[in-house]
Amino acid sequence: MLNAVAVVTGANAGLGFQTALELARAGATVVMGCRSAERARKAQLDLLAQLPDARTVLIPLDVSEPTSIQDFGRRFADLCDGLDILINNAGVVAVPLSRNSVGHEMHLATNYLGAFALTGVLLPLIRDRARIVNVGSLAHRVSTLDLSDVNWERTQYNEWKAYSRSKVALLSFTMELNRRLRQSGSTALALGAHPGFAATEVGKKNSSALTPTNAFSKWLNEKIAPLIPLPAEASAPILHAARDGGVRGGEYFGPTGYLEIRGSPGTARVNPIVRDVEIGRRLWSLSESMTGVRYLSDL
Repeated sequence: MLNAVAVVTGANAGLGFQTALELARAGATVVMGCRSAERARKAQLDLLAQLPDARTVLIPLDVSEPTSIQDFGRRFADLCDGLDILINNAGVVAVPLSRNSVGHEMHLATNYLGAFALTGVLLPLIRDRARIVNVGSLAHRVSTLDLSDVNWERTQYNEWKAYSRSKVALLSFTMELNRRLRQSGSTALALGAHPGFAATEVGKKNSSALTPTNAFSKWLNEKIAPLIPLPAEASAPILHAARDGGVRGGEYFGPTGYLEIRGSPGTARVNPIVRDVEIGRRLWSLSESMTGVRYLSDL
């Protein structure tokens, strides 16, 4: 991985920071795409404190905002002549209904459309055998994907359904992206990976739904919390997808332990929806329309 260039979105904390740290440890130049300049700089200093010789670059990035994605793409192209690893990690969990500047529901915008658009913007710089890794969630397995109202304009909003549907969309995109890369003759690989359970701050910062509301749920939370892996362990499937020599495009990885909650990396189960080619094609067309980013379109 020496001399490789990697982009990690949401690299200032949790899984994103740990992934950036380990890619830098392996010798990659890591571009940290973060929404908050202050938190990004702190994360960069924390990384350099552990790896003084690491090569890191900060570029502002709010994956929920189309203009920020375009700005990131231009700045990245000015600084780097190619890309070997893209980790679409940034996300939100179970936030109240809100929309970005162009009206896209925030889970959809952050967890899916941002990854779709950023991948397209950076695709011209993707090198041979590059890896595009989309970070999924166990929640995708218990959800559906309503393409008739993907933006929650008619359906009664539910924050957990919105989160899980955004992750179904992300994994469906992963499979469709891999198909289109193969059809285009590209050697780049599109893969998915989920961390199982992970003790990160994203849920605590993004949702009151994660806060225990009664004595029993508080007790249960206190008992379970110590068993949830820290990012150093939970990031292993993501890193496996990003750098293991034996992976193939379209694969999806997660922990191999009980219910895929924790354990060593291996093949993870997927919601059958994400392998439906027709749904993948329809989602792709809809995503191009919503983001204005078109790529690999006629495949």
